[in-house]
Amino acid sequence: MVDVLYSFVNVTQRFDQLILNPLYIHSLDMTSMTMKSYLDRIYSIDNQLLDRICQNILPRIHHQVNELIVEQHSMEHVIHTINYPQLFSLSLIDFQEEILLNYLIDNMTLRKLLTEQITCLKIDVKDNITALPLRENLSTVFALILSLCKGLIELNFCRFYHRSSICTFELSSTNCKSSTLTVLKISVKSFDDCLYLLDERLNCLSTLIIYVEEIAYTLGTIDNT
Repeated sequence: MVDVLYSFVNVTQRFDQLILNPLYIHSLDMTSMTMKSYLDRIYSIDNQLLDRICQNILPRIHHQVNELIVEQHSMEHVIHTINYPQLFSLSLIDFQEEILLNYLIDNMTLRKLLTEQITCLKIDVKDNITALPLRENLSTVFALILSLCKGLIELNFCRFYHRSSICTFELSSTNCKSSTLTVLKISVKSFDDCLYLLDERLNCLSTLIIYVEEIAYTLGTIDNT
């Protein structure tokens, strides 16, 4: 989307009025996927194009953006270029686990957005073909999101592009609580984690979609009453 948008902006004044019309621009996808194989995908925008978009386009449309899709490489440019007063839906695509965790801990701009504006959040963890995922990081990320997002209604966690085999993790040791979340899509390690999700820590949950990596004997009795 962004490359097409940039191609037409500043062609003529009439084009600008049409392309940047607030009736049409509500969702902004700041990714551009290059697919080498099913597990080898790149979502980054060319640096030169990214700079021009941040300088010439975002200042003109930031106030009307409701939904934003951003990947790891462009995160700093897009989030820190300008504020988005109408933003309520955020998708973080193709992030490395440790970098995403650091953003959630240290990045005040992202933390403010999550705390005050975001009601719909999608998290996609970057494929790691050569190593196993750091499940403790994923568990911490999940718990931090629920802690930060005071008005979160819908969360898609590691189920965005259906690459579940590398995005599973254990929830049993985390303090995962939310009084607002109604829709959750998530990947978990075992069937026990499904039971933990139903132990009233997410007491407003009405829709739960789970990918389970391993269904085997449970660890024992789980009190979820």
